[in-house]
Amino acid sequence: MQGYLVIADISGYTQFLTESELDHGNGVIADLLNSIVGASQVPLTVASIEGDAVFMYGELIEGIHGQTVLESVEFLYHSFASALDNMVTNTTCTCNACINISSLGLKIVMHCGEFMETTVGTMTTLTGPDVIAVHRLLKNHVEEKTGISDYLLVTQRCVDELDASDMVAAWTPHTEEYEHIGVIDGYVSSLRDVYTFLQKQKEVKVEPSDAWDTVRVATTAPPAIVWDHIIDPRKRVQWILAADGMEVTETVDGRIAPGSHFHCAHGDGSITLFTVLDMRPYDYVTVMVEFVEDSFVVYSYYLMPSGAGTRIFAHTAVPVNADGDPIEKYAGAEYRDEWHETLTANLQALVKMVEPVAATLQDA
Repeated sequence: MQGYLVIADISGYTQFLTESELDHGNGVIADLLNSIVGASQVPLTVASIEGDAVFMYGELIEGIHGQTVLESVEFLYHSFASALDNMVTNTTCTCNACINISSLGLKIVMHCGEFMETTVGTMTTLTGPDVIAVHRLLKNHVEEKTGISDYLLVTQRCVDELDASDMVAAWTPHTEEYEHIGVIDGYVSSLRDVYTFLQKQKEVKVEPSDAWDTVRVATTAPPAIVWDHIIDPRKRVQWILAADGMEVTETVDGRIAPGSHFHCAHGDGSITLFTVLDMRPYDYVTVMVEFVEDSFVVYSYYLMPSGAGTRIFAHTAVPVNADGDPIEKYAGAEYRDEWHETLTANLQALVKMVEPVAATLQDA
C-alpha cells in the first residue's frame, strides 16, 4: 500500500505513571488514548495501540485534498487537548495522578511511503522500511531545537505526496538523521497554537431553529470525504451545477479558511462569489453568497456521522441586504422554493460524486 503513517504519542507518560497512583494514572491515560482513537476517522485507520501511543495509517486516495488529510491529523490533537482540559477543569481529586494531568502532552509524527499488512497469529501489523522510519521519528530533537512541546512533525515526503507545500510554508523546517535510514527532512507545527486558535474562533452558523430553508441528503461516504468535496474547488465546480469554473482567493497558508472566497464562473460570463464565514473540519461550514438583486443568503452545511456514512443538512437563513438586515420581500415561498430546488440539486450531485469514493474505501 502507498499512504501515510501517523503516530500520536502521549509525552510525559513515563514520569506521570511512575509518580501516580496506578488506578487513577491508568484511567487518565486510557481516557486520553480513547479520545485519540475516537477522533480518528477516514482517511485515518487505527493500526494498533502501542503503550502510550496510537499508530494509524491511511491509503493515498487519488484526488483527496492535502488540507483534508492534514486536518484529520490535527483533529486528533483537538480531541486530546479537549479531553485533557476537561479533566484539569473538572477534577476535584487531590491524588498525584489528578494533580499532574496537565503535565501530559501529545506529539504527532507523520510520514508517507510504502507499507504492507502482515498477519502474525491473530494480529495484523504493518511492516516496511517506512513503518520503521515513522517510529524512529518519535525519537527526535524537535523540542530541543524549536522549543515546541506539543507538535506535528510532517516529513517532506508527505508534503510532496499531499501537494501541501503552501500549507507548511509558515511551519518550522526540521531535519533528523537516523542510522540505516539517513536524513529525513520535514516541518514542525505547534498543535497547541492550532487548538488555541480554534477555541478563540467565534462560531458563525445557521441554527436549525433559525433556518428559512432546510435541505437534507444522506450518503454512504464518511464525513471527511464529504468535507473534502465541499472545500476543494476542483470538486466544488463539479457539483455546483451552474458553475463552469472556480478559483479560490484569500486562502490562509494555502488552506481554505474563514475569509476565503470561491469565485464561481458561469457560462454567461457572470461570477458568483461564495465567502466562507466559518468552518470546523468535518463538522460544519458556513458560506455567504449573493442571492438576487443585491441580496445575500448565509447557509451552513452540517455533516452528521450516520453509521459509516454521513447525513448532510443545509440550513439557510432568510435573505439579507449588504448590512445584514432581513429582506422580507425575498422571504416568501416563490424565492424559497427556487433556492430549495437549486440547493437540493447541488447536494444530490455532491452525493453522486462521493458514493464511488466511499465504495473504493470499503473495498480497501
